[in-house]
Amino acid sequence: MGIIRSIFSRLTSAGKYILSPRRPFWSRANTIVNEDNSMKIAAFHRGLIYISSQIAKLPWDVKDINNEVVRGPISNLLNLSPNPEMNAFRWRLCMVQNAIIHGNSYAEIERDGVGRPIALWPLETCRMEVKRDTNNGKLWYVYSDPDKGNVYLEPRDVFHLPNFHTKDGIMGQGIVAYGAEVLGIQIAADNMAAGLFHNSGIPSGVLTHPGKLSDEAYKRLKDSWAEQQGGRKTGSTSLLEEGVKYEPTMVDSTALQFLESRQFGVLEIARFLGLPPTKLFDVTAATYSNVEQSNLEVATDTLDTWATNLEMEADVKILNFRYGGRFTDIDLYSIFRGDMKTRSDYFKSMMSVGAMTPNQIRQREGLPGYGPSGDKYFIATNNFTPADRIDEVIDAEIVQKTKPQQTSTTAPKKELTQQEKDLQDAMVRVLLSGK
Repeated sequence: MGIIRSIFSRLTSAGKYILSPRRPFWSRANTIVNEDNSMKIAAFHRGLIYISSQIAKLPWDVKDINNEVVRGPISNLLNLSPNPEMNAFRWRLCMVQNAIIHGNSYAEIERDGVGRPIALWPLETCRMEVKRDTNNGKLWYVYSDPDKGNVYLEPRDVFHLPNFHTKDGIMGQGIVAYGAEVLGIQIAADNMAAGLFHNSGIPSGVLTHPGKLSDEAYKRLKDSWAEQQGGRKTGSTSLLEEGVKYEPTMVDSTALQFLESRQFGVLEIARFLGLPPTKLFDVTAATYSNVEQSNLEVATDTLDTWATNLEMEADVKILNFRYGGRFTDIDLYSIFRGDMKTRSDYFKSMMSVGAMTPNQIRQREGLPGYGPSGDKYFIATNNFTPADRIDEVIDAEIVQKTKPQQTSTTAPKKELTQQEKDLQDAMVRVLLSGK
């Protein structure tokens, strides 16, 4: 039984330890950056959800050495249910989000009596330490179980998904850490904007008096002002006595540049996440052509990279030597399903060179096959020709092109003279008259 499974089986422990404190980071914008307030930044929240949900919904196949899909327990583990308490979509969502935020995400690989994987149990990132034995250099994953204390796990039993920012190739670093300055500026800008709107957009100011106020008069004026302008009364008209004047502290709204700074923050967050701004719903400079191109780039540059990260870990930790020649493959094709032209051109080119059969194309599109004839491979000649007949078609074309031109053996027809033509006409008239 997995160690995290034993934790989840006790309701008192699950609720107590499922939300653990994360290490905060102090930015130069004088703000604390942690998981909780980072998720309140709309651009970061959107980017995190986009990447993790796109990866979570893709088919994750197990294939053999011939690139054929293999159905079985491992395929069910990756595509249906990694453990009895969650489906594959939520498991992948959890793993990718933790890796982006904290730099690393972990899951214990539970095995049966002969070492075959039967479940994947997510582990809390903040409770995991990766240590190396100083005697033999062996790597150990040390998990702080609230009930059992430190539990030592071998690398083969931990599905470890690191972020791409890594110094040693083992541990990743999360965006909350290396993007603390950018996130901190966004948090500070949000706080400043909230403070300004809290005061109804009116900047702070000072009260001046031509004379000197006693302590009692000062306290009375302060309390009176707070009563008239505090809370929901901000911006209301106040009555000032005895020569007291209100002088606002002038704030140049263009100097603050709230919109510009917040928009720049969206671009910076997009760069950290490897996403085009349009995926964070910033369409300031978007056109149809560049949005289409950015969709292709995000699939090949960002999503494919995360998919490879997951595939390689699964190949080593889940398939390993027990499934020789097999590998896992996260199919990115469904990301392009919305682009009909791209799909049509792709399938046409694949079928024309004999790379895909009609039934394989229909399977990709979620359509049923149409019998054995749909399993034939075709090569584009003048028409689509079955691949197993392409040799005879080519041979026939060669024979046709190299066949010598036939020359006529009959003598050219002699031109009749006028006398012969007159005689011929007379004979025809005699035959027609019956004489």
